[in-house]
Amino acid sequence: MADGISDMIDSNGPVGFLRLFRLVSAARDSASSLELMDLVRLMDMALMQTALDWEGLDAENLDERAFLNLIREKQQIAHQTHIHAVQIEMA
Repeated sequence: MADGISDMIDSNGPVGFLRLFRLVSAARDSASSLELMDLVRLMDMALMQTALDWEGLDAENLDERAFLNLIREKQQIAHQTHIHAVQIEMA
């Protein structure tokens, strides 16, 4: 799995999904702490859709177990991976 994480960091697309997943997850945690349960449910749906888009999958083609495993995998990656800032040099 470590190789998969390093491959993900080297690619621009998945890093964008990683950042999005982290941002939505943080928003979900904030909504939960404020007991805004409707917003928590919306953030859960956004996390699920982000995980699907990240992998290029369609929810209709996954069974419930595969879908839950996908969400868990993305949560683990989001919590284990550290993103370094990229410096852009101006000419």
